[in-house]
Amino acid sequence: MRRRTAGPLVLKFGGASLADPARVLRTVRHARARGRSVVLVVSAREHVTDLLLAATRRPHDATGHRRLVGRIARRHPGLPSTGPRSLDRLAGLLGDLERNGRPDAPTADRLLSQGERLAAHWVAATLRRAGVPAVAVEADHLGLITDNAYGASCIVLERSRGPVRRGLRRLLAAGRVPVVTGFFGRSLEGRVATLGRGGSDYAATAIAALLGAPRVELVKRHVAVLSADPREVPRTRPIPELSYEEAEELAQFGARILHPMTIEPARAHGVEIVVRSLDDPAVATTIGPGRRGRRNRAVTVLRPLRLFRLRVPGGRQRPGIVAEVSERLRRAGVNVVQLFTSSALLCLIVAPTDVASAARVLRPITDDAAAVLEGPVPVGLVTVIGDGVLDDLDRLPAAAVRGAEGFSATPRALSLAVAERRCGRTVRALHEALVGPR
Repeated sequence: MRRRTAGPLVLKFGGASLADPARVLRTVRHARARGRSVVLVVSAREHVTDLLLAATRRPHDATGHRRLVGRIARRHPGLPSTGPRSLDRLAGLLGDLERNGRPDAPTADRLLSQGERLAAHWVAATLRRAGVPAVAVEADHLGLITDNAYGASCIVLERSRGPVRRGLRRLLAAGRVPVVTGFFGRSLEGRVATLGRGGSDYAATAIAALLGAPRVELVKRHVAVLSADPREVPRTRPIPELSYEEAEELAQFGARILHPMTIEPARAHGVEIVVRSLDDPAVATTIGPGRRGRRNRAVTVLRPLRLFRLRVPGGRQRPGIVAEVSERLRRAGVNVVQLFTSSALLCLIVAPTDVASAARVLRPITDDAAAVLEGPVPVGLVTVIGDGVLDDLDRLPAAAVRGAEGFSATPRALSLAVAERRCGRTVRALHEALVGPR
């Protein structure tokens, strides 16, 4: 990959990696010692977002909320003068929750953003005490603009480019180290909007793209990009290199190492992504353009999911039936995770939370089209990912394929829908056949 020399190095630290501020400091100092300007993007400290999310589910628990503020304060020792104000803001939002009840999506996003705000001020203060001229920057105030899909927003790069560049370049030109909040931005409506869990990775690659940075490093603790989840497959392999497309498939099909939108800004602007371990910097995966001759294979599992079978008599003679099903599901806000079709059978896979809505909008088709609706069936989606994976079709173990509820194949992903109880052994069988023992 041809590397650019202009632009800062963007470092993103996940919540778990913030548990060791000394290592964060060493990483920043090492980069600056090489003459690089640095932008940090930080997640909330570990478990803080979960605590805030739990508070939204118990809106009237005033006693629990007071304890929550105390727990979060203890997670951020040595906050600067801005810290108490941030904690007061958190307490105020929890007070609003107690008075108004369960929040709507924008209000919930405002509350959930407090973890990253506190982390940014805490990290910046920690760095300043060690002599690094760091300054906390809150992404919504910076001008990182998102759409209005609260809870799972997408960054609008064109609207963000001007304010993000001006704000961060001014700080960098003054020799400062911006510590930017990940996970959220400001919606087109002017409200706080979160990017979904893992969204700090996405924010980091977007900021790198906006600044023209050649590289973004996603620093995680105890984590590498592996050929399978080690909880499913004891003998996994680190993957040293991935194409943008392979990494995107991994994220989409259940590998929790990256937010699904992380890759797109980097691919569009030629930014190299490095995912590396804070504990062992030698464990790293570089993500960039694909190269001929490289053979990566990884196996993922996405679960729990639910499968519906819609049997349509004379399916091929009923033009538009797939479009009708898709439109009904779209209007009901149901996301189809996977769709398998034959001449008379549609297999639709959805999240468990969408089962009731999917069943409600599909049942009328059974009357209008004399169709039969079966399910929901508990399933998981097991996927083998890698450039040129279609070459491996003849190596798929029969025992893993037998009894699958559905199968799909693209040049980069082979997916099997299998009964939920069979997911673990299917992952292990495919890993053994296509990746091999370590």
